[in-house]
Amino acid sequence: MKKGIFIVLASLFITTASYSAPFPLSIKAENGSVKLNKKPERIIVLEFGILDELKLLGVKPVGIGKSDNTEGQDPAHLQNFIKDIPGVGTRDEPSLEAIAKLKPDLIIGDASFVTNILPQLNKIAPTVLLNGILGDPNEQIKNLKILAKITDTEKKVPSIIKHYEAIRNDAIAVAQKSPKKTILMGFVTPSGIFRVLSANAIATPILKELNKENLVKETNVMHRIEMTVEGVLSKNPDQIAILLTDGNKEPFEKLSKNPLWNDLRAVKDNQVYFLDRNIWAKTHGIEAMEIMYKEAKETGFLESKPQGHIIKNN
Repeated sequence: MKKGIFIVLASLFITTASYSAPFPLSIKAENGSVKLNKKPERIIVLEFGILDELKLLGVKPVGIGKSDNTEGQDPAHLQNFIKDIPGVGTRDEPSLEAIAKLKPDLIIGDASFVTNILPQLNKIAPTVLLNGILGDPNEQIKNLKILAKITDTEKKVPSIIKHYEAIRNDAIAVAQKSPKKTILMGFVTPSGIFRVLSANAIATPILKELNKENLVKETNVMHRIEMTVEGVLSKNPDQIAILLTDGNKEPFEKLSKNPLWNDLRAVKDNQVYFLDRNIWAKTHGIEAMEIMYKEAKETGFLESKPQGHIIKNN
């Protein structure tokens, strides 16, 4: 009997130990190898995709980078989680003073945003840079595993990935039942300029999974290009996805007043869809991607369901 109890306890110890990250440990990040002497307790996060994945792991930071004033509100799926967390400036231009005031023992940022201030951040606390805002689905899973190792929450990773893959695979299966569609996806500025996601935008490979081809073949450092209605008409996609900032359709209405708008194939076929800019063009964590697949399905975008006459300039 005692021998049996010993075996069970030993098994539990081995299982727990297999998930437990030994400290000190070295993390391989976009800024090289970062040594952490102990499990961090006061983490500051400067990118929404990384924040998204920490949320799934049940780890709450002490400070966060926020949206700038042109991007609208912070992502809805994160708002309740971050409502009591102090902001430290924007994700790409954080305040070093605000960060230092919170006395972090780890800073996690995005390589695309804060590489230029890495020396200053490292003076405050060890800093890990990941590829969050530009990270494709595989990169997001890689980030999740790195974050889990840092926060000693690796035992949660398998169930998170399983849940994500179930939603993703369901969306892909539904999409494959419909004919392939060409598409332009982007958001409209308050002045009515259509900023279309480029070939290297994170949404592009996801659209490809969903049996949709982005007609923008150019790449751009901002992951978008500006396009007139005449430019849209020259490509004449099967579908147009308008990414709304905080649900506001007024900028789109300015764009659609162009007389050429009604000449577009997507407009004639009622294939203009309104989706969430936060999810498709601003944050790319694992939960955000789950919401992306769900939104594509719920809005009819996934199956190319006609959207009615409301998007036409009558």
